[in-house]
Amino acid sequence: MNAVLALSRFEVVRATRNRRLVFLTVLYPALLFAMVGKSAKGNVAGTNVSYETYFLISYTSFGVIAAALNNNAMRIAQERKDGWVRQLRLTASPSYGYVTSKVLTSLVIVLPAIVVTFVLGSAMGVKLEASQWLAAFLALWLGSLAFTAMAVAIGYGVPQDSVQMVVLIVFLAGSVLGGQFFPVSGVLQDIGKALPTYWMRQIALDVISKNPVEAKGVAILAAWLVGCSILAAVLYNKRAED
Repeated sequence: MNAVLALSRFEVVRATRNRRLVFLTVLYPALLFAMVGKSAKGNVAGTNVSYETYFLISYTSFGVIAAALNNNAMRIAQERKDGWVRQLRLTASPSYGYVTSKVLTSLVIVLPAIVVTFVLGSAMGVKLEASQWLAAFLALWLGSLAFTAMAVAIGYGVPQDSVQMVVLIVFLAGSVLGGQFFPVSGVLQDIGKALPTYWMRQIALDVISKNPVEAKGVAILAAWLVGCSILAAVLYNKRAED
């Protein structure tokens, strides 16, 4: 356990020194909300959710997804190139330690993406009860695990030179279909409902608006987490043996 914690601390320090990651995951979502959050009035069509609240959750989830995907997938691609996993195999760190450290690191890295945008939203007049802020925080924070598992699978399953392009496609396409930029409806919504981007955002909105959380959404998000975790574990073991 000490080895896992030490490796996790090392991973956190490396990630926080990445200025590009900090901008994309913390500053950019907050900037988007500052520009758009107050511009749309009224509620999203067919819901009791105001546009202000919608954009707060959407842009926060955008930052969370960016943090989980970019930090893990890109870092793993570089580590594969450097032979880092093979080096860790020679140490006393347990075989599960590397993947565990990625998960723990990701849970820390996504925190600023949530906290900074939430603080800005509160400062700009978003009025929520303490229980609503907490529920939305937990929905986004725990929902990020599905994207962490996805990132590890991409990092080990995609050729190193193609990881960045694949992450960008998954990130942008998933965000558009998931409603991170604007409310989706019709065919786009039908497609989006099969994706974790949609349900992480939707579940956070449901708990804020005190609407019932759809069991289907929780099941789909959990299925992505479990499926990507299994795939990541298989690919990790395969790469470690190469």
